[in-house]
Amino acid sequence: MVFRALETAFRGLMAQQRVVDTANHNIANANTPGFARQRVSLVPSMPYTVPAFNRSGLAGQVGTGVLVASITRVRESVFDLQYRVQSQALGEASTLVDAYAQIEAVFNEPTEAGLGTLLDRFWRAWQAVGNQPEDLAARAALVQDATTLATNLNRMRRQLTELQADTVTKLTLQVSEVNSIAERLASLNQQIVAALATGQTPNDLMDQRDLLLDKLARFTGATIRPLPNGAVNIYLGGYPLVDQDQWFPLSVQVSGGTASVLWQGTTSPVALERGSLQALLHLHNAVLPGLVQKLEDIRDALANEVNTLHMTGYGLSDLPGPPPGRPFFRITAGGELEVEPSLVADPQLIAAADAPGEPGNNAIARQIAELRSKLVLNSGTATINDFYNTLVAEVGGASQTAQVTRDNQRALVEAIDRQRQEIMAVSLDEEMANLIKYQQAYGAAARAITAVDEMLDRIINGMGLVGR
Repeated sequence: MVFRALETAFRGLMAQQRVVDTANHNIANANTPGFARQRVSLVPSMPYTVPAFNRSGLAGQVGTGVLVASITRVRESVFDLQYRVQSQALGEASTLVDAYAQIEAVFNEPTEAGLGTLLDRFWRAWQAVGNQPEDLAARAALVQDATTLATNLNRMRRQLTELQADTVTKLTLQVSEVNSIAERLASLNQQIVAALATGQTPNDLMDQRDLLLDKLARFTGATIRPLPNGAVNIYLGGYPLVDQDQWFPLSVQVSGGTASVLWQGTTSPVALERGSLQALLHLHNAVLPGLVQKLEDIRDALANEVNTLHMTGYGLSDLPGPPPGRPFFRITAGGELEVEPSLVADPQLIAAADAPGEPGNNAIARQIAELRSKLVLNSGTATINDFYNTLVAEVGGASQTAQVTRDNQRALVEAIDRQRQEIMAVSLDEEMANLIKYQQAYGAAARAITAVDEMLDRIINGMGLVGR
């Protein structure tokens, strides 16, 4: 009986030691990202049944102490699922907000350096030439304003093309990060399954895996499916990114100006529904090419309409005869808009007149100035200025929508995360109070062992002296 009491006290000592160790572990990881506090489940050990043929009034079973049943994470999987689902939308919206901020910087509206202001100055410069067609200063100012307009239009087109190329770089970096996360998840799956198979509870490994799953959610619209053996499978569009201890890498391909995320080594595209990868693909394949195309529509309409009239006119130094057919703008092989070099060198060649040898003739200049109100774009329903203003409004509206979506999603994700943290986060006050309680229990178990030791000392050393 005495030795059984010793074993009971020993079990209490070991159990309280495990609880103290767990509390220390919680305190040490109070600021560790992704860590979920752990709790020890204590259960009574199997009681000892007193053997007897005839039961007396005494208890038939004697308690034998306590056992550590498990050490579990305090975590709610429902909140994890909600957090990851909303993080997918947040990752997508955040990517769009960053991109539209750069696009708005390219348009630089409304400012004096914006294309809208430069278009107004260009039309006013033609009006000035129409008012004084023989004035060389007005002609030189027209060349300068036209050159500034062309330079700014080229800059915007070039910068939007560069942003499109940057999305491929970002896409490649994020796909590399997704591949790295998938590889680590497969490795953690293997370790967790092996630990669970031996009866262990790999709580810290599970925390690491959950943290990676949180990060992965921002990039992709992945579906997560837990397995009975403790592993998790991750699917993109129904195909596995991670299958237990195996992972299947992704790659980026750009073909014909279209970017795609493929399963590496195949021509099969990955079905992405949400997340920053989908946002980058949308920006590269739809948003930025659309903006570049609309700028090119403005460029082409401006050059074609002005050139059509200018080629029918005469400059101050042109001789009698057929019109020289001199264009005002030209578009290079690279798509750049330029003022005809001969006009830059000699503004007298600007064709403001519809007949030669008439310095005061302003017929062509007046017609070109009136192009400001001509419906030449959007199937003949918009002027060049209106078309550009609508484009700026569309960019601003899309940017505002992305910001509102980002802010709403951020607030939602933060609210869900607060709910998660209320459950899983370490409370230092609670842990310190528990630690004191567990230390007292440990001390009591140690004192019980001391009491049993004194009993054994009395039995072993104090008995058997009768008869000396």
